[in-house]
Amino acid sequence: MHFHRRTECAPRSLGKIILESAMEVAHGTHGTYQLTALRRLIYFRPPMQLKLYSREWCSWCIDAKDYLSEKGYCFKEIDVGKDRQAYEEMKQVSAQTYVPTFVAGDKVLANFDTEQLQKFLSEHQINP
Repeated sequence: MHFHRRTECAPRSLGKIILESAMEVAHGTHGTYQLTALRRLIYFRPPMQLKLYSREWCSWCIDAKDYLSEKGYCFKEIDVGKDRQAYEEMKQVSAQTYVPTFVAGDKVLANFDTEQLQKFLSEHQINP
């Protein structure tokens, strides 16, 4: 049985590999298709994490959940009536205690109706 040891190359991080690939594309060794792939790499934004802090019997919360679901948004629903730690987290993030509270990355909308939610999503270009 033979074991091969890789001694010719030092370990590389993923970031360095991506950088090297980008340099190859910049020098034109892979053609225009690779340049398109590079643009995707540079401008790719990971999906924004969406959270909806709510309470079970809150009618505005139910409306917000229905609106987000109907429009195809993926979001995490957090019931602050059942989870005291989540309630404290919501207070810290939003500096208030009202539900529904919607958090999209570093943007927060608190105590809203669906019309305000729609405006918020549109203004901040938050898409499903």
